[in-house]
Amino acid sequence: MSTKPWQIVALATLCFIQASHLLSSIVSDLLVSSNPASVEAWAEMGFKASESGPDVHAIYDYLANSQYIFVTMMVVTFMFGFLLYRGEYMPAVRLTGTIYFAVGLVGQIIAAGRSADGTPLDSEMADFFSLGFTALLLVGFISLFAGNSAQWVKSHAKG
Repeated sequence: MSTKPWQIVALATLCFIQASHLLSSIVSDLLVSSNPASVEAWAEMGFKASESGPDVHAIYDYLANSQYIFVTMMVVTFMFGFLLYRGEYMPAVRLTGTIYFAVGLVGQIIAAGRSADGTPLDSEMADFFSLGFTALLLVGFISLFAGNSAQWVKSHAKG
């Protein structure tokens, strides 16, 4: 029995941490959307406001869309961590994870320029930490293409 390289164990752990972070975002949005007073408070603070003023319907749309997207991202990220931990389908996980987190990083960079809306709900610093964490995951998946971890991935190609 061979031992897993530390990069794979660390990367699986980072995937589980990212999935739990996404879960907290999902629960937060779910709690806001379940309380009409919270949604109205968000509207009064100027979140998703239009030229005509606060828009509660736009906030409900935002919350529904973000919950759907974050649930999908959480499941995919958890599955990457699970497959890395189990050492199954490693070449496919390595390639798919690299593409997934590269696209995610580009999306976060594009969204980072538009995130500062000046409301009390502005979370620019948290967005930078999330961006850094996604970049760390991308670097981790890229590291699976070289060194001892690449050899281990090659030898564990079958699921």
